[in-house]
Amino acid sequence: MFDPRSPYQRRMWHYESDRPLSVAQLISAGSLDARTASLLWLLVERHHSLIVSGPTDPTPGVGKTTTLNALLGFLPVGSTMVYTMGMFEDFDFVSQVNPATTCVLANEVSDHLRIYMWGRPARTLLRLPQDGFAVATSCHADTIDDVLGMLRGDLRLTAEDVRGLGVIVNIGLVGNLWPPRRRFLTVNYVRPEGGDDEPHGVSLEPLATWDDATDSFIPATPETLAELSATLGMAPDELEAALQRREARLAALAAGRGAGIQVMREAVDALYAEEHGSSSQVVSGSAGSGASAEADEEDDA
Repeated sequence: MFDPRSPYQRRMWHYESDRPLSVAQLISAGSLDARTASLLWLLVERHHSLIVSGPTDPTPGVGKTTTLNALLGFLPVGSTMVYTMGMFEDFDFVSQVNPATTCVLANEVSDHLRIYMWGRPARTLLRLPQDGFAVATSCHADTIDDVLGMLRGDLRLTAEDVRGLGVIVNIGLVGNLWPPRRRFLTVNYVRPEGGDDEPHGVSLEPLATWDDATDSFIPATPETLAELSATLGMAPDELEAALQRREARLAALAAGRGAGIQVMREAVDALYAEEHGSSSQVVSGSAGSGASAEADEEDDA
């Protein structure tokens, strides 16, 4: 019988990467900083959905899927990863898995290829968070406004649908140097409530913004962190302590050229074990040592 928890039964629909990168390696390369990564770690860990957006023209291969892969390494022990089949997906898996521990992956939301999702299948995917699932995908968009315009306009999702989509990361290539430098241009958390008077009917919490002048990242404000702690059901000091533990771990892992995927996974599992006193054994089908949305950093269609 088809097992949606097994990545091997869906892998044929996804690219295989010869050079996957870990978040530690992305930090080492300057794509993001440890503080931003610690926020993303906490949100992915706590079952929030994730969209990575980036442009196609004139910079194809910006690394959307490589970035998505790396961030899915933060999924906790016991997570189930479901690999969807683009326009062919029938979503029968929803009755076979536990939504509270399942992340549903689509390589991309676009009409470019049949292995991507668009129209009705994309709407079905992006509404899954309302049933308790987390979703992870990428899309072509230059800015966060373009992402929201695609979701609300092209796909005709309601504001309520979009409010369940968690984190939207917009990445791009910057500068004129070679090799090009990837940067997390903006990282936003979509507020689960409010925003009726905002563009596209949703409100955003800015978690990080890249500053061109200094090639550094402007962090979330204390007010944003206070709001985020309430959203996550954590006391502000509890949130800050959790972020500091993750930031310190990531800074150590990013030293030099950065720890690879396997070392990174072991460090993530070790921190979870320290915090929860549980075994750090990753179950089959969870995002572990790179068995997630796989695509070559340079062939990121």
